[in-house]
Amino acid sequence: MKRDVFKIALFLLFWIFTTGVFVTTFTPFNGRYPLKGAVILPEPPKFQVSTWFTGDFQAGFEKYFNDNIGFRPWMVRLRNQIAWTIFNKAYAAGVIRGNENYLFELNYIKAFNGDDFIGSDSITYKSTQILRLNEKLADQGKKLIVAMAPGKGSFYPEHFPENLAAIPTESTNYKEYIKEFNRLNVPFLDFNQWFLDMKESVDCSLYPKYGIHWSYYGMLMATDSLIHRIENLIMGDLPDLLIGENQLSKKLDRMDYDIADGMNLIFQLPTTPMCYPSYEWEDETGKQKPKVLVIGDSFYWSMFNIGLWTKSFSPGGFWFYNRQVYPESFTENLFTEDIDRRKVMEETDIFILLVTEANLPRFPWGFVTTALNDLDPSIMNRVLINPMNSTDIEEELKIHIRNIRADKNWMKDIERKARDKNITVDSMLYLDALWMMEYKKSQKVN
Repeated sequence: MKRDVFKIALFLLFWIFTTGVFVTTFTPFNGRYPLKGAVILPEPPKFQVSTWFTGDFQAGFEKYFNDNIGFRPWMVRLRNQIAWTIFNKAYAAGVIRGNENYLFELNYIKAFNGDDFIGSDSITYKSTQILRLNEKLADQGKKLIVAMAPGKGSFYPEHFPENLAAIPTESTNYKEYIKEFNRLNVPFLDFNQWFLDMKESVDCSLYPKYGIHWSYYGMLMATDSLIHRIENLIMGDLPDLLIGENQLSKKLDRMDYDIADGMNLIFQLPTTPMCYPSYEWEDETGKQKPKVLVIGDSFYWSMFNIGLWTKSFSPGGFWFYNRQVYPESFTENLFTEDIDRRKVMEETDIFILLVTEANLPRFPWGFVTTALNDLDPSIMNRVLINPMNSTDIEEELKIHIRNIRADKNWMKDIERKARDKNITVDSMLYLDALWMMEYKKSQKVN
C-alpha cells in the first residue's frame, strides 16, 4: 500500500513538473524573470516543407526549445550560485574572480600584462594616422581628441587572481599609445592615469568592485573633466555639469554592479556603500554647444545616458565601435556603412575617440581610414581604384611604411619633403606610403 502511494506521488510530481515546464515554456510567464547580460533568445522557426526535409527546421526548433525551456533561468541561476559559493567559479563569459572577490573581465588583465600587445610598429602607424586625421580636421576648423578611459586591469592589479598575477611591463598597448601621442602631439585625455593619480586620495570609489566600467562617481568626474578639456580645445564656454552633494548607498547603481549582474546569481553579492552625487546641467543660455560625434566603446554609454550629448553638446551621435549609429539604433538598427558619413563629417565640430585599454588592439575600429577618405577623397579615392575595406587599407599601408623606413635614402628624402611642406616626418611618411599604394594600383589597372 505504501509503495503504491509512493508511486502515485512520484507520478503526480512528474506530471506537475512536466506541466509546469510546458506552461512556462510556451506562455509569456517564461519571460518574466529573464537572465541578465548578453543573452539573446532565438525566435521559434517558421515551418516550411523545404526546411523540414533539410533538417533546418528541426535544428532551429531544438535550439529555440532548449534556450526557452521552462524554469531555465532558475536552473541557470542555481547552477551559477553553486559554482560561485562552493567551487569559487564564475559562470559568465570572460569573467575572472580575483582576490577579495573583485570581478574582472579577462581582456583587462591581458591588457595590463601586455598579452594583447599588437607591437610598436602597428601603434606608431595607427597613431600617425590619427595625427594625419587631426591635421585634416584642423584645416577645416574642426577638432579631434582621443580619450583614454580607465581600465580595471590597470586600476586594480593587486586584486588579480594568483594564476593571473600582475606582470608589470612597458610593452602594453596603452603605454605605447600614450608614448606615441606625446611624441606626435596628438590631442588626448588620459583618464586612466588620472584615476590612478587620485586612487589613494579620494574618499569615493572611482572603480567598482563588481563592475567593469568606471563607477557612477568616477563617470561624473570624468564627464566634468571632458567638458572642461573641450572648452580649452575650442576656447569656448559650454554648459557645465554641476555636481552636488554625495549620497552613500549600498544599493548600487546598475553600472557599479554590471559584471555581477551578468553572472546571474540567486543572491546578491555583499556590497559596501558607494558615492552617488546629485547633479544638474548648467543653463545653456549664452553658452556654446558644439556638435560632437563620439566614436567609442561602452564607456561612453553612462555619459550618454546622463544627457551629455544633448545638455553640453549639440547632438552629433554615438558610433558604437564605429559600427552602430545611436540614438537611431534604439528604434531600428542603423550602421555606419548605411549613412552619409561625409555629410556627418562636414556637420560635426568635434570628434572624440573614446577607448579603454581592453579594446586598444582593435582601436580605432577603421574610423580613421574611412574618415580620411571622407575628408579628402582626392587622396584616398585614388588609392581605392579597386574596392578594399579599411582593414585591407591599413595592412597594406603598414607594409609600405615599414619598407620606406628600412630604406635610409628614402627616409632622407621624406625628411627633406617634410621640411619643404612644413609638416611632420610621420605625416610625410604616411603620404608617401599612400602614393606608393596608389601607384601600384594604377600599374595593375594599366
